[in-house]
Amino acid sequence: MIVTFGSINADLIFDVETLPTAGQTLMAKSLHTEPGGKGANQALAAALGGAEVHMVGAVGKDGLADIALQGLRRAVDVSLVARLEAPTGCASIHRDQDGRNEIVVAGGANLAVSSDLVDDAPLDRASVVLLQMENDPRETARLIRRCHERRTLSILNLAPAYRLDAEVLSLCGLVVVNEDEAEAMAGWLGCGKTAAALAEATGTGVLRTLGGDGAELAWRGEHVSVPAVPCKVQDTTAAGDCFVGTFAAALDRGLPLADAMHRAAVAASLTCARKGSQESMPTAADVDAHASLVSG
Repeated sequence: MIVTFGSINADLIFDVETLPTAGQTLMAKSLHTEPGGKGANQALAAALGGAEVHMVGAVGKDGLADIALQGLRRAVDVSLVARLEAPTGCASIHRDQDGRNEIVVAGGANLAVSSDLVDDAPLDRASVVLLQMENDPRETARLIRRCHERRTLSILNLAPAYRLDAEVLSLCGLVVVNEDEAEAMAGWLGCGKTAAALAEATGTGVLRTLGGDGAELAWRGEHVSVPAVPCKVQDTTAAGDCFVGTFAAALDRGLPLADAMHRAAVAASLTCARKGSQESMPTAADVDAHASLVSG
């Protein structure tokens, strides 16, 4: 079972010809709303990957709350999602015709939620606890410490990049970063930006995603690299979240690290080939079919 403590957002997605520059006003080709948030995205990806997933987080009591929760309700237990007086988290996403995007997030209720919503019983039962950095960093750090004390595997996606104490990072089971986040970590820690260098500096596992160059992992005495799976890119918005959630689901199933990395790479490529955030994420059956084609 996987517990995800993280953000739950309503995404406002603007399709544009090109991404705006400073001071520029553009007319969007279209606008649509979709559930999002890194926590919710990763929770749904893990559930679609075959895991039992419990989401812990918060939304407001406003009209955006139902939008934010509609994707999770398909496959994730949301009984621990609180309704707060703060507004529901919201993201404004500009997506150009080449699938590139820029995102601005207003945290809202995500910044007010307490990690106390995660009881000890789910922590003891969980194989993985997924966390990101779109909640109050102090609450995220508290939950990392509790996971460490109870010997429950925590996977922290350090996104967006936020400088946590090195001691807190060392308590994580695994830290996941993209290239920009790895560079930020390397600057804080005074080390190289490879997965191996970051793992040595933190004393814990590190998984670094590299976009079109695949991903690398240094963890549990293993060094694993996987290439990106080629696809015609439509939208990269949720690719990183899909990778993390699928990887967590594979670990929950007990797959070897190399197999878990390969499944995550396949799932991320399928997500990139579709438009949208949560609606772009593949099922386990989709990944199975495509993984066999890739390996074959």
